[in-house]
Amino acid sequence: MAQGTCEQIGRRRAVPVIYLRGSHYDVGYDVGRTFSSVIKDFISTYANLRDFEKEYKTDNGKQAYDKTLANMKKRYPYYLKEMQGVADGAKVPFYQLFLLQMDDIIGTINDNHIPRNDTGGCSSIGINNSEDAVLAHTEDAFSETLNHFYIMSAHIIPTQEDKELGAREERFASLCYAGHMPGYTMGYNANGLVFSINTLSPMILKAGNTPRTFITRALLSAKNFEDAEKILTDEGLGAANGCSVNMIWTDENGQRSLYNVEMAPDLTADKSLLNVKKFENEVTIHTNKYLRLHLKEVDGPIIDSSNARLDAIYKHPKPKNREDLQNILSDTSRQDFQVFQEKEDSEIKTIAAGIFDLGEKTWNIYINKPNSSEPVAILPIMFTNLGK
Repeated sequence: MAQGTCEQIGRRRAVPVIYLRGSHYDVGYDVGRTFSSVIKDFISTYANLRDFEKEYKTDNGKQAYDKTLANMKKRYPYYLKEMQGVADGAKVPFYQLFLLQMDDIIGTINDNHIPRNDTGGCSSIGINNSEDAVLAHTEDAFSETLNHFYIMSAHIIPTQEDKELGAREERFASLCYAGHMPGYTMGYNANGLVFSINTLSPMILKAGNTPRTFITRALLSAKNFEDAEKILTDEGLGAANGCSVNMIWTDENGQRSLYNVEMAPDLTADKSLLNVKKFENEVTIHTNKYLRLHLKEVDGPIIDSSNARLDAIYKHPKPKNREDLQNILSDTSRQDFQVFQEKEDSEIKTIAAGIFDLGEKTWNIYINKPNSSEPVAILPIMFTNLGK
């Protein structure tokens, strides 16, 4: 594991937030310019990127990269402009940022059908009852990501050219790992969506298809649940890799709906494989393993950790309110894998925890355990597009 600055300065209680307005490229450029040092530091210390770069230099890796990039130029050219803006603003190579978006697609390109040693750690719990509607999430990532994230609060005003290519006006806020697109973490949009993401690891991936990070970036533009489902289905191409999406949607009448969607590559069709579940007076709980889609997924730490965290979560009483959720997110009862992962020797660490309180309409971001610390940042959830 690379020795990054996160290990030298410890867990900083800081949540950088940038407010942006402009075209896809302009917003990306301002993110890159503002967080250039954080992005450069992350790129230089992130051990997985070294592995991605090795695979990129192979024939199979270069072919997968080129095919994916060509397909994204057709499907989401404006998000590529956003990435180019980040690269230009931060003065880092575009290809490194694109490799970050490809993630396990490029990382496994030369051993795609043998057991992988994937790791993971995000835990999401959602409730929607007569008293409370709350989505709680631990954002867990490799140790190098600690202190290497920021929040984008953006109003995207697409250029005429981008509109003609399918871009929409967007208003959203999302936590972002340094150099990554917004969307593949947690956040909300102005159309009534709050969401969190859990990484899932199917054994067989589809190189050249849409990386999950592009799909979740597009999710930030979703107008309602039906639109979100269409984006996740990605008809004509489909997801290249997997994830779980937890969503609470609020409509113009204030009615709220709680969903979990499991997504995987469809090995028989040019679309994503989805399992959609709406939770009526139930609690949604998701970690980093498939709970409903029946497919071959990896063995190893990501599954062991998921099972351990699910075991810890289910030992708590059924959560009914925000306080209950904060207690569960703070659980460190197990010695092997923890819900709030803060052990010094852990490869995966909880870099932040988020509580979306729809009664208060606030997004509370904690750096330490949420049941014993104050949120470092409290952002308003603004559904400004509802009823328009």
